[in-house]
Amino acid sequence: MSMSEQDIRAIVRDEIRRLVGVSPEQDIEYLPTNKAFQKLGFASSAQLREAVRNGTLRLGNEVQDRRSLGKAYSNYYFNISACIERLNSSPDERKAK
Repeated sequence: MSMSEQDIRAIVRDEIRRLVGVSPEQDIEYLPTNKAFQKLGFASSAQLREAVRNGTLRLGNEVQDRRSLGKAYSNYYFNISACIERLNSSPDERKAK
């Protein structure tokens, strides 16, 4: 029986989820800036980008920068559940983290 690359990737993904205790229902939702700002309650994408610049949301934690090598402009993707958790913490707790 031969398996496609897609089948193998699905098996590996499921095994990794099982090992780290993440169920398929808990899929991480990443959205680009132009969609995430509304879902996170920001007035504009510029306001959401400012939250990254001032450290409210952190690159490598709640935010991914998926820009291509050599590109000057960021291409942010936001982990919605992680952003909500961070935004729901007090500013003092955010400083400590």
